[in-house]
Amino acid sequence: MQNYTQNGTKCQINSILKIASNSDISDIFGNLVPYPHLHYFDHSINRMVYGWYLDGFFETKKNTKYINDLIARFIISCDCKLHSLQKIEDTENLTPLNLNAFKGLKSLPKDSFKRDSVKSLINGDYIYTCIVLQAEKFIKNNGIIVYSALEEWAFENFIDISKDKATLKAKCNNCWHWYLDRNWELYHTVRIKKNVEEVMATRVEHANKLSMKNEEIAKQKIYNSQRLIKYFGNQDGKLSLRAIERDSGCSINTVRKHFISWDKI
Repeated sequence: MQNYTQNGTKCQINSILKIASNSDISDIFGNLVPYPHLHYFDHSINRMVYGWYLDGFFETKKNTKYINDLIARFIISCDCKLHSLQKIEDTENLTPLNLNAFKGLKSLPKDSFKRDSVKSLINGDYIYTCIVLQAEKFIKNNGIIVYSALEEWAFENFIDISKDKATLKAKCNNCWHWYLDRNWELYHTVRIKKNVEEVMATRVEHANKLSMKNEEIAKQKIYNSQRLIKYFGNQDGKLSLRAIERDSGCSINTVRKHFISWDKI
């Protein structure tokens, strides 16, 4: 914390955080968060606004990280968004709150995605974190993510604090394609713990599926080689298993296993 001197008198610089809410969030007051120091209805946005005096100011790189984490906690926990964050010098004899007073809110997940590019975004961009968690809510409720719905949600909650619409669209697009590539599977909010037997059974099942897939590929290669050899001949002019082996690239044992009678081709 830093003191500033103004006209020879030391004055503590604090901040006021205002959160705009779409719905009634009074049930979290005194439970998950302290009671707000102020509240009013903002007709310009048609929302209730709640304010808390915070201990300190948040313009340094380190402190910005902490306030961003708090704002993300609010957005994740309830239907609200950031209204404003301002420095103030007079708290009207009210005791400013430390950020620890809000630890009852849902915390940002500490685990990361498997893909490095997403990992860097999730750890450094709380807006993207919120978009990801909202995307997983869509998957849980609908099985998929409707891109227009995700983009609309992002604009509604972050357009006033994001750089521009293009930046928000890029975040939504990145998130949407990440889950599309994985067939809408949940990777961030769902973790299923398996015992050793379940893990081994899953591995065996995967190995069997992979083996069947490779077998079908080899079978098709051998069939194609037999057709070519039968109708166009071979370099040595012989319709032999060795010729099929050379042409298909499969082992002689695999060729014997999947060899088809010449008269059935």
